[in-house]
Amino acid sequence: MERYVLIILIMGLFGVSFGAPLARFVPELAALTIAFWRMAGSSALLWTSASVKAQGSLSRKKIPIISIAGIFLALHFACFYSAVKVAPIANATLFATLAPVFTLIYERFILKRKLPLGALVGLWLAIGGAVLVQGGAIQFGTGESLGNLLALASSVFMAVVLIIAEQIRRTTTTIMFTRWLYFFAAVTLGAIAVVAGVELGFGQPDLKWILALIILPTLIGHNSMNYAVRYLRPTIVGSMPFGEPILATILAWFLFGESIGLHVVFGGGVTLTGLVILTLKRGSGDQ
Repeated sequence: MERYVLIILIMGLFGVSFGAPLARFVPELAALTIAFWRMAGSSALLWTSASVKAQGSLSRKKIPIISIAGIFLALHFACFYSAVKVAPIANATLFATLAPVFTLIYERFILKRKLPLGALVGLWLAIGGAVLVQGGAIQFGTGESLGNLLALASSVFMAVVLIIAEQIRRTTTTIMFTRWLYFFAAVTLGAIAVVAGVELGFGQPDLKWILALIILPTLIGHNSMNYAVRYLRPTIVGSMPFGEPILATILAWFLFGESIGLHVVFGGGVTLTGLVILTLKRGSGDQ
């Protein structure tokens, strides 16, 4: 079963890696607009799937906690896409993948869980590799400070989503959970957009890219992570996006002709090694 879950998680990694490259095809759309339609469209498709296969019912007691997760997911996307708008993509991608650091802190000090030493080594190798991948492009000038903070905040918000997802997914199907999760995220993003006076409309040429953002990074990417979190710890699941900068760089080379430097090759190797070690040594630890 675990091997199957890991395959699903790897598929999710490929899915989320399309998030940043696809967003570059709609540069005229506001961050909130992109995030809103990702969530609204994904929720609508998942609710529609119920007409094909019934998903059962959801306990009313779970709806408030899922709504909280939806709010934090909305804040994650709002901060991430806002960071991309005001800071180099290297900064945003790196700082936005630090969710496992915060889930690790929560698991260790609140849940009193321990990760095996080998898994911790793998985690820090993955982080170090991600830094190397982005190293040549990371900037910390005054103009990027806001973007760095927004991206870091997006990691904190995603950590909360993963922590809540672990609890809810124990007795709730992936589709049942995510269709409510994305619904509440869309409502939150829509409300923020209205208050901020952001236009949510988009043109016909943008439709195909919006659909691609719905299907690849959301329904394949995030849904895979929400599936896996039922069987693996949030820290393990949250670590998989460390491979996102590598795949995103490859996609940027393929789609936009951007060059791939040696730091990407070397850092990518370190990150992938760390992820393999983290996966093999994840164990159960002390509970």
